[in-house]
Amino acid sequence: MPQISLEYSANLPGEIASEELLLALHRILKEVGGLRIGNCKSRILPAARFLVGEGERGGAFVHLDVRFLEGRSPEVKRALGEALLAALLEVYGGCGEGLQITVEIADIPRAAYFKHPPGTLTPMGEV
Repeated sequence: MPQISLEYSANLPGEIASEELLLALHRILKEVGGLRIGNCKSRILPAARFLVGEGERGGAFVHLDVRFLEGRSPEVKRALGEALLAALLEVYGGCGEGLQITVEIADIPRAAYFKHPPGTLTPMGEV
C-alpha cells in the first residue's frame, strides 16, 4: 500500500517512465501524504494501442493512478494530486502540445484490503 500505476501512450519516449521517476513519486507520497515508502508498489504500463480525442496526430497521454487505504483528508489528497502532477509535468512537460497528463487518487476501503506479511499494516493504516 499504496498501489501506483503509471500508464503512458507509446508515442512518448519510454525511458522517461523509469524507476527513478517512480522513486520520486514515492518520495512525494511520503513527504506530502505521510505514506511509508516501503509499502509503495508501483508499475509502469506503456499503452501500445491507444487513441486520444479523435486520433489527432501528436495526441499522447500520461495517467497516474494512486490508490491507498481510506482515511486521508480531502486537503491531503489535493496536495498530493498537485505535487504528483507537478512532478509529471517536470518530466513530461516538453513532450508536445497534444500531451494530456492526469492524476487520479482513490481510496481503498479498509475492509476490502488484505496484506501479507502480517503486521505490515497498523490498525489505523500505514503511517
